[in-house]
Amino acid sequence: MATARTTRTQAELIEASDHLHYEISMFLALANGMASGVAGQGPLNNALLESFTIHARILLDFLYAAKPQPDDVIAEDFFPEPTAWHDSRPKKSDLLASVHRRVAKEVAHLTYARQEVTPDTKPWAFVQIANEVNAAFGAFLSIVPINHLADKWKDLKRQRTEGEAA
Repeated sequence: MATARTTRTQAELIEASDHLHYEISMFLALANGMASGVAGQGPLNNALLESFTIHARILLDFLYAAKPQPDDVIAEDFFPEPTAWHDSRPKKSDLLASVHRRVAKEVAHLTYARQEVTPDTKPWAFVQIANEVNAAFGAFLSIVPINHLADKWKDLKRQRTEGEAA
């Protein structure tokens, strides 16, 4: 049986949401930059790709935590009842499951699986990945209690809520 997670205080959640804001902001900016090809080829492009994939992994771990460590910040922490998030989050798509595996095997760890990457399987679908992560993140923002978020989130959350009502 899984160990119950520590219930976080409102202050802890607000502070964690500041870090979450950084993660989603960097992820979306990197997706746009990588999709534009602005970095060309070479070490700068590789560094941006590594950053993009690490931010993607962090956000996927946040949204779809499978075996979180006790000090990991995960989406369910933001809800009084964790099932509120589990029952309403979008299913993890095949693409996002693939991204999770690819980051582990091709970026975050030195593996023999890297030898199996071909020119056909090497590209990353930056825009599609960003759109799917952003959709799941939007589902989180649509139901998370606003008092658990730092002020920088409140305008975005209100805009999304008002946009759904219109």
